[in-house]
Amino acid sequence: MTSPPEDHDLERLPEAVVDPQRRRLSAVWLLPIVALLAGVWLLVKTVSERGPDIVVSFKTAEGIEEGRTPVKLKDVKVGSVKSVAFSHDLSEVLVTISMVRQAEPYLTDKTRFWVVRPRLGAGEISGLGTLVSGAYIAIDPNDTGAAQRSFTGLEKPPIITTDRKGTRYRLKAEKVGSLTVGTPVYFRQIPVGEITDYRLSEDENYVDVGFFVEAPHDRYITDSTRFWNASGISFSLSASGVEVSLESIVSLLSGGIAFETSNWRKESTPAEEGHRFTLYPNRQASLEEPITDVTTFALRFDSTVRGLEVGAPVEYRGIRLGTVQAIELGSDTDGEHILVPVVLVDIEPQRLEAYRTVDGSKQAGQDLDALINDPVKRVRKQVEKYGLRARLQPANLITGKLFVDFDFYPDAPPATVVHNGVYPEVPTMPGSFEGILGGIQQLLSRLEKANLEQAIGNLNELMTSTSTLMAVLAKDLPGLSEDMHATLANMRATFGQAEETLRTLDSSASPDGEMAVQLQDTLKEVAAAARSIRLMTDYLERHPESLLRGKDTQ
Repeated sequence: MTSPPEDHDLERLPEAVVDPQRRRLSAVWLLPIVALLAGVWLLVKTVSERGPDIVVSFKTAEGIEEGRTPVKLKDVKVGSVKSVAFSHDLSEVLVTISMVRQAEPYLTDKTRFWVVRPRLGAGEISGLGTLVSGAYIAIDPNDTGAAQRSFTGLEKPPIITTDRKGTRYRLKAEKVGSLTVGTPVYFRQIPVGEITDYRLSEDENYVDVGFFVEAPHDRYITDSTRFWNASGISFSLSASGVEVSLESIVSLLSGGIAFETSNWRKESTPAEEGHRFTLYPNRQASLEEPITDVTTFALRFDSTVRGLEVGAPVEYRGIRLGTVQAIELGSDTDGEHILVPVVLVDIEPQRLEAYRTVDGSKQAGQDLDALINDPVKRVRKQVEKYGLRARLQPANLITGKLFVDFDFYPDAPPATVVHNGVYPEVPTMPGSFEGILGGIQQLLSRLEKANLEQAIGNLNELMTSTSTLMAVLAKDLPGLSEDMHATLANMRATFGQAEETLRTLDSSASPDGEMAVQLQDTLKEVAAAARSIRLMTDYLERHPESLLRGKDTQ
């Protein structure tokens, strides 16, 4: 067993020597330091690049996944969905989105969000790329409004985004018809814009339609540009044949509107944003000048007015003068209180402005001023002096529609403009088709009243007397030449044959004779034909479509 060392032995033990080279930091500590610095740098970068969190509410969360659904602007990711939750009343889905810092200036009350999904519409197909990549939230940024962090998402993509240049306008339409949001706007059959919205006016008298026209096509719109409904297919039947008008297949399916600025209106002032135009039902209506001054006249007709409608034209030799305002029942002019159709028409003197422009003569201006300033006096003069009359004429044989035609008939019985009611009355006369039926009826009446048997008897007596005279001449004139005798003999033979023919006609024309029976049968057939014409006319007035597809046998 070793004894412990003495104290003096401890003093002789060697002392520890410190190596100054071993005081440096070990390389082992470099890795955590680098990791710490990288973490700090990532934290600073994340905090510096991280934008605000916003909340967007949607009706449904279809296609939205927490932590996966991105927010994109022009296919560039600018945010991502952090969480999805319900609102307090479960009526909406609240989507919390973390945006990048670069998007912060564009998060205003005018910024819009919507979910991009596959959509199939009448005019286009969109969002097909999301079938593979999945749905995402799109943003339409706008930095002109006030800063905002809570938004209401759109259920459908907006028609017009901020990056599209153009001008917005309004339309005043009688009804919306087939128009809807996204319906195209055409200029010379080229789509140049879309309908953005529509709503009832405050007084509910018309539909207020908003639309957008892209630049540079909006420069063609002035305050006198005319817009019309270009939906569906337009048919027109004229002397040149059937005309079919169609803007495009898209307008046939989803509707559309078109506009045009006439050459003489191109110098008008360019329309400002928000300018309200009138939407006309068709192009023909849009070409007509707006009417502000009208004078109403009354027309009384003794015949049916089936086929005449409110809005039908009032024309003079093919030129429109006015419009049918109303069709009513009133008493006849004789005071016997027999109900007859009364048609109220609006004569529109402004339609003659083109006459003032083309013919600048003093007399032309005076005549036009007289018609505009005192149309009743002017019409009365035309009725009394030149035989101005109104009558119903067929506008289209297929549809059976009628219009009111004004023209001059110098041989018409004298008449004047009278005031038996509220409006002055212009004399009328039967229409052309009605006159044809009346002429047929008169012919049948005369044939029925004619005494054919007496006429044939008188003709028989005349031929007998002539034959007797020829016989006397042949007997008392022996000195005539052989040629004359031969001629007289031939004449006597001819008159003898005529006499036999008349006897045959006489026997046939008797009440029981063959001719009388045939004539009676012919008269009956003519009368039946007239009745058939009247029945056919009445049927065509009620069913004009039967000319195209035949009579319904059901």
